[in-house]
Amino acid sequence: DYPSDTFLPGMKLGWNLRTGHEWKLTAWKSPDDPSPGDVYRVFKLYNYPELYVMKKTKKLYRFGPWNGLYFSGMSDLQNNTVHSFYYVSNKDEIYYAYSLANDSVIVRSVTDQTTSTVYRYKWVVGEQNWRLSRSFPTEFCDTYSVCGAYGNCVSSTQPQACNCLKGFSPNSPQAWKSSYWSGGCVRNKPLICEEKLSDGFVKFKGLKVPDTTYTWVNESIGLEECRVKCLSNCSCMAFTNSDIRGEGSGCVMWFGD
Repeated sequence: DYPSDTFLPGMKLGWNLRTGHEWKLTAWKSPDDPSPGDVYRVFKLYNYPELYVMKKTKKLYRFGPWNGLYFSGMSDLQNNTVHSFYYVSNKDEIYYAYSLANDSVIVRSVTDQTTSTVYRYKWVVGEQNWRLSRSFPTEFCDTYSVCGAYGNCVSSTQPQACNCLKGFSPNSPQAWKSSYWSGGCVRNKPLICEEKLSDGFVKFKGLKVPDTTYTWVNESIGLEECRVKCLSNCSCMAFTNSDIRGEGSGCVMWFGD
């Protein structure tokens, strides 16, 4: 119930909703000082909950919310021959955990204070040593809000990794040219919100969904009803299925920038 920096198979990362107890991973202050550092791996209990690596109160990286199959920004973290990942959400608790498909494999995941990185190690019997199997963040675009509001980050287009979404332009074109993207993007045309028949949405595929701080979720309605609800609310900016398994189900809507 009081984990340190290491996440082992079967451990929970999340919340006991009955007692209000939080299971979070806290980095060591330094490699030889196990007292708590200020880098955490935590589950934020937004309407659409999300997993973050934080330093004090600052968000450093986010994994994206659970979409029924994987965390939205971690599509490679799906069940495989080594791990099974699972997400539990009910009235008593909400948490993420993993188990090992093969008992002969030993795995641990460590949150590091110095680099603010999550490392996963696998024990190699032949070498009698821990070998790094993956780490997060994995790329430049994993940095939190690197492109600002309405910006999309694509690592393969570096050095110009940030692009504005369709219908938007850089808030500060000069800063954007100098690779200072955090100011984000603004609408090319103001949103009037009175022309329901001409207003609409642009569909994006393969993106990590936006930060879920300001979201609304209804798991009992589908995508079309979700679209109508979002279109009828001027502060709703985006929508999608909350669960992408099969044909997709549920509704999540985003508010604010």
